[in-house]
Order: sequence, then C-alpha cells, then structure tokens
Amino acid sequence: MMSKINPSKHIVLYADDDPDDLMLVKEAFTRYSDNVEVVTVCDGKEALCYLESLNPLDSAPCLIILDINMPRLNGKEALKSIRKLTRFEAIPIVLFTTSSFHADREFANNYKAGFITKPLDVRQLEIIADQFVDHCTDEIKKSLKKKINEDF
Repeated sequence: MMSKINPSKHIVLYADDDPDDLMLVKEAFTRYSDNVEVVTVCDGKEALCYLESLNPLDSAPCLIILDINMPRLNGKEALKSIRKLTRFEAIPIVLFTTSSFHADREFANNYKAGFITKPLDVRQLEIIADQFVDHCTDEIKKSLKKKINEDF
C-alpha cells in the first residue's frame, strides 16, 4: 500500500479514494520526479497513520494533499487532526476537491490550507502540479524549480 521512501527526495503525501485521481496527480508530478516522491493513501485515516508512523529521523512530507470527500476520515477531518500534530502543524496542506463551495474554501483558510479545485481536463494537470508546488515552503520551491530549469 504505502511505498518505501527514497530519503533524497521530497515527499508529497496525497490522500484520495479515487484511483484515477491518485494516478493523475502522480502523473502530474512526473516532471518533478527527480526531486519528489508522491506517497499515496486511500483516505484521511491512512494519511494520519502514515504521518504517525514516521520516526523523528524520517523526512516529513513537504506537502500534504487531501481530497475532501473520502470514506472513514474525510479531508476536512484529516486536516483538523494533522494541524493538532505538533511535528506536522506547519506543513503546507492543500484540499484538492471537485467542490467549489465557498464554505469549503473558507474551511481551508481557517486551517491554513490551500484550496485547489480538481481539473476537468487532464491537460490542466501540469498547471495543477505547479500550483501544488507553489504551496510548498520557499526553500523547497526553489530546489524543485531549479531542478526543472536545469532539465530544460
């Protein structure tokens, strides 16, 4: 289920119960694949289990992406729980959803999370990956974008 991590890469944790969306986001990050490993889980409960299983020497994710509508523990519940974990409270989190409800966007703001609406068009995925990266810390953004520019 959860893949082993390459310690030299930045980790992006992505929780979504839709296999197609999981695949699309992993694909969207392929241009960052030298620097980023996308770890996927099927719901918010698995995301929390993954985070809690990390020992202090393991790299914390540089970004967490949560779908809102998931079974067992939805993205909003997972976001609230992650923000209570001291080690992960400052990690950039994005709610990635088909929802365009203002209340969901407001919820994300209240928990210091980004809010990105899922694309209806696969061609938007590269743009979406860049939007995800824009939520990372400045240091990580620089390292990822520098690597991309070196490759082109």
